[in-house]
Amino acid sequence: MRLQALSVAAISVLALCTAAAAEAPAPPLGNFGGGALVPPPRGIFGAGNAVVAVRALPKRRLEIEATVRAKCAGGDISATAKLAADGRFAAKDSATEDPAPGVTIKTTYELSGRFSTATAATGKISATIEQSVEGKTESCETGTVPFAIRRPTTGLGTPGAPKAARYYGTTTQRGAGPDRPIVMRVSSDGRRLTRGLFGEATKCNDGKLAIGLEAPSTNVAIDANGRVRDHEHFTITQGETVVHVNDHFTAQLGSKGASGTLSLSDQTDDRASGNRLQACKSGVVHWRASR
Repeated sequence: MRLQALSVAAISVLALCTAAAAEAPAPPLGNFGGGALVPPPRGIFGAGNAVVAVRALPKRRLEIEATVRAKCAGGDISATAKLAADGRFAAKDSATEDPAPGVTIKTTYELSGRFSTATAATGKISATIEQSVEGKTESCETGTVPFAIRRPTTGLGTPGAPKAARYYGTTTQRGAGPDRPIVMRVSSDGRRLTRGLFGEATKCNDGKLAIGLEAPSTNVAIDANGRVRDHEHFTITQGETVVHVNDHFTAQLGSKGASGTLSLSDQTDDRASGNRLQACKSGVVHWRASR
């Protein structure tokens, strides 16, 4: 009877260990990207929008880069984290940057998430952003922003855009650690790419590297085969300068994933003389995403 009881106990422990192992996802590896998009008519660069990139390294190490938007400004985050056995991760800190002369942005953030599989994770991020312009400081909060990231390995599946689909992925451009992220959302009728947002970098002729967020046009038409083509060509007058923007974005959407290209270029001219002051280009950048 005693031997039998020990056997039953051993079987029970084994069953518990097996169940725990089944609940723990396989450790992720590689680059993951995505973020969060608020629905129109709220602005694409307004509060609640975010891009999130994660690179999963051996020994359960994570490199995290994100840009999160609040009402007054956007904040950039760079962090490292350790992946727990159940797939959870978290980071909490503050970061300070000087994006322009006389401008300082401090981002105090909390981020947490969980990998449900080796290729997908969800989480949430919140931040307080303090923007100081020539000594005058303004503070705003992002609120709690839920996000999702994917390692884009699913392929396209059947061509065409599913209704209300969300896509999360990465581009071939790289940040300090992870590949840059991209996130997109499709309208409830599947006919429009209501919005997209991606991290980007352009190289300038003066040797500088311009880094930021970019988006295709809002509510771009999706054809019957899931294809999207967007071309934005416009000018922006900024004080004594004029900026000429020429951006291209393409997508092929499918039941499982999406892929496409983007290319960004801008030229800044002196408003009075018309002389070129700076020109920046990304070249053709490829991207992939999964649902």
